[in-house]
Amino acid sequence: LRLTHLFRAESDAGKAAQTFADEVKARSDGRIEITVYPSSQLGDWTETHGLLMQGAIDIGLQALTTNFDRSMAIACFPYIAPTYEEAKFAYSRGGFAYDIADGLMQKQGLRLLGVFGDGMGGAGFTKEVSNPATPGADKKLRIRVWPGGTTHRVLMEKMGFQVATVPWAELYTGMQTGVVDGQIGGSPEMTLTNFKDITKTWVQYNDHLELAWFVMNAQRLQSLPEADQKLLVDVAQEISTKRFDEVQAADERQLQALEAAGATVVRLTPEELQQMAAFTREHVWPQIAGELGEEVMGKLRKGLQLD
Repeated sequence: LRLTHLFRAESDAGKAAQTFADEVKARSDGRIEITVYPSSQLGDWTETHGLLMQGAIDIGLQALTTNFDRSMAIACFPYIAPTYEEAKFAYSRGGFAYDIADGLMQKQGLRLLGVFGDGMGGAGFTKEVSNPATPGADKKLRIRVWPGGTTHRVLMEKMGFQVATVPWAELYTGMQTGVVDGQIGGSPEMTLTNFKDITKTWVQYNDHLELAWFVMNAQRLQSLPEADQKLLVDVAQEISTKRFDEVQAADERQLQALEAAGATVVRLTPEELQQMAAFTREHVWPQIAGELGEEVMGKLRKGLQLD
């Protein structure tokens, strides 16, 4: 079997992918061998999502693209879960967000094996940020959202930022030259890895939990004996559960490393996080609900007991 992921081999997610392969091999007495391809060797995550659907790749540990179904925006929809406890509840097996995503994947010929919490999302800037926790206050800064990132474009506009779409490959130069003043859409580890030397301020917004999804081509999974199918799910679930218990401490290590590199880290209080979530659900969600569609949005609101 071949497993693709977009992370560096030595990153937390990269190590998790290798642990998955090693555990499956050991517990199948060597019958199931998984070759891990890190750092997008088989294509970027939008490409490999399609290759997983086709069966050209067997397993992925990666983000989900909305290219084939806009409802996959559930993977990065803002303020579903602004705390680690809420995120564990929503994205663990049997959680409402997990079940929504699994249902959407099944329509694409994929099966969800588990979810790796890579880190809570935030925003990194090359400048100081005024009133970072005050929604609507004019920040006088231009922030980058990823191409197709409608959910966060509306979120950041409502937060008081100017917004620009910049491809990933141009983002470092764009921040360095002042085309944009910051970026959102990743975790502290991602910023530390890619933008450490130009990040002056990091705001830990907890706008979304950056997730890597253990997904497998459904036909390939079903072609295996039932015991082997169960083994793949069990190992992915064990890694997922362990990570949910570790991700907060992992994020804190990365935040401290950002501070050691000279960045100012703004940690929102629990009260500020809940205010941000309430503001987003009231003022942002109505404008981006179309990304999920009525049925999925209904399931999300029911899962959060908002209706």
